[in-house]
Amino acid sequence: MSKKYISFFLLLLLFLGGLKFSDAYQKGFLFLTESIKITYHDFSSYLQNIIIKYLKQEETISSLLLENKKLKKYYLELNAIKKELESLKKECNLNTKFYLDVKLTRAISYTKLGDFSSMWVEMEDFNQTKIYGLIKDDFAAGIVANKNGKPIALLNSNEKCAYAVEIGRSKAPGIAMGKRNGTMVVKFIPMYKNIKIGDEVVTSGMDNIFFYGIKVGKVIKVESMGSYKVALVKPYADLANSRYFWVVLNSH
Repeated sequence: MSKKYISFFLLLLLFLGGLKFSDAYQKGFLFLTESIKITYHDFSSYLQNIIIKYLKQEETISSLLLENKKLKKYYLELNAIKKELESLKKECNLNTKFYLDVKLTRAISYTKLGDFSSMWVEMEDFNQTKIYGLIKDDFAAGIVANKNGKPIALLNSNEKCAYAVEIGRSKAPGIAMGKRNGTMVVKFIPMYKNIKIGDEVVTSGMDNIFFYGIKVGKVIKVESMGSYKVALVKPYADLANSRYFWVVLNSH
């Protein structure tokens, strides 16, 4: 075989070997870069989860601090009202006994996923035969009743929520009941009572659930139903993501 053919053969072998080496190198390089990408994405996801958890904790702490400030404000206002009431009783020589007892309660969880109208709440010395009034941000928020021996909060949007109210200047009596669409309906209003859209609804205290004068909402519609009037009410209380409430333990 001539030197010319031998040289060509050797060059061909080197070329093929180079291709083989290049292919192995490329595969190794791709494997390495793919591993780096996977590691990077895993670490990035892990770091992102940590950041999200941290931010949520910060948000929760800020929310609780704000809630605590509000509760302190309500506590001071309540004490001021009680002192003012006692002073007024002395000035007017009133012997009428009035005892107002409210206590802070915490929501534990919703009673059912997807239903934001009722929740389990914490209550010490819970009386299963009694219905309690529920207050949020100075407004009537619902009631606390008994379910299977445990206290359940039925909010204004719950159809089983009901308490006595008065409407407008005419002090028209009625029973406020919850509705799923975010409103309440006041039933059994006497036909002779004059009520109109925009009238304010407050608790009457005649049901031994609330004391008198807690704001409920405003009338947005008035209808007649049989021998009574019916009023549709937009409640004041914002109950989205509520965690703490005041429970009326005694209203007299």
